[in-house]
Amino acid sequence: MKTSIFILIFFFGCYVQASAEKEKAIEPAIMECQYDHTAVRDTLDRSHVMKDRMILRIGKNVSQFYSWYTLQGDSMWTDPRGRKIAAERIFEALRTQNHENIIGERTDGYIYHSYPQKGITTTYTSQGGEDMRTPVTFLYFSEETPRQEWKIQDSVKQVLRYTCQLATARFRGRLWYAWFTPDIPIDNGPWKLGGLPGLIMEAYDSQDYYHYTLTGIQTQNLQPVTFYNYWEKVFEKTTRLDYLKKAHKSQIKYADKIRYTNYDFLELDYHQ
Repeated sequence: MKTSIFILIFFFGCYVQASAEKEKAIEPAIMECQYDHTAVRDTLDRSHVMKDRMILRIGKNVSQFYSWYTLQGDSMWTDPRGRKIAAERIFEALRTQNHENIIGERTDGYIYHSYPQKGITTTYTSQGGEDMRTPVTFLYFSEETPRQEWKIQDSVKQVLRYTCQLATARFRGRLWYAWFTPDIPIDNGPWKLGGLPGLIMEAYDSQDYYHYTLTGIQTQNLQPVTFYNYWEKVFEKTTRLDYLKKAHKSQIKYADKIRYTNYDFLELDYHQ
């Protein structure tokens, strides 16, 4: 079973007392987008793929991006009844060798655009302990909103019946292809991708190690844009590059406990 080293969460300041709120509504949402996400977990054998369901929730001023499975995992593992259900699913997955229904982290981190300040804040919960599942470190880092230097191409295609145009850009070590639609004039997209004159409907890197495809858009009966802190802990401030470097070292250190390690992160500039 794939055991991940890193999940993660957040708060403002080097060490700040965490709020008792597991969920803090930030502002009403005006749109919620669901993306299918795949990530190759063994670049020598592309059949080993992590599949995830990502949520992009957009408000008037703030947006957030996170894994639906990670959110469910954090919610259940911090609740006694939910923890029992999650543990039962793990045992069943081990018995049947079917890991699709395991409750827990897939894509790590929660990304907040323009919250609690301008730029991007990412929150993480570092896993550790003997079982590699017990949260031991709670981190966050902030960065200026990254802007990709997109080159808009002539290619067009349909995604969810929307006409999309292709744009390409190099960003933090990878060449990205993004299909955006001017029919939804919102500057947003999966992960940290944005800066185009329309919502990004599909995006992938040149080697297709990471791929996001929009599968649904909802504009009614939405949950608010929400800050999640299910573990209710104190968070330590770090930087993006320091986090990536330490995550890479941990990946190497615990290679014998992780099913797949022959892959790299979305951002590659920490190697520089």
